[in-house]
Amino acid sequence: MYVTASVDDERCNGCRLCILACPEPNTIVHFPAPQKVRVVAARCKGCGLCVEHCPRGCVSLERPPAAAGA
Repeated sequence: MYVTASVDDERCNGCRLCILACPEPNTIVHFPAPQKVRVVAARCKGCGLCVEHCPRGCVSLERPPAAAGA
């Protein structure tokens, strides 16, 4: 089963702890305005370290839309 990290934009405050926890460089990208992060799904290995380190619980593992229909 293939999964990637996903960020809930409503809850994310851009603290960047998920970026620090991710072992893959440039997989989670921080945008200064409006203080949010985005996951580059093509680079995410689905390890879940970002999920464990998010203090607000706004990162989760999900199937990408293309894989969900397969």
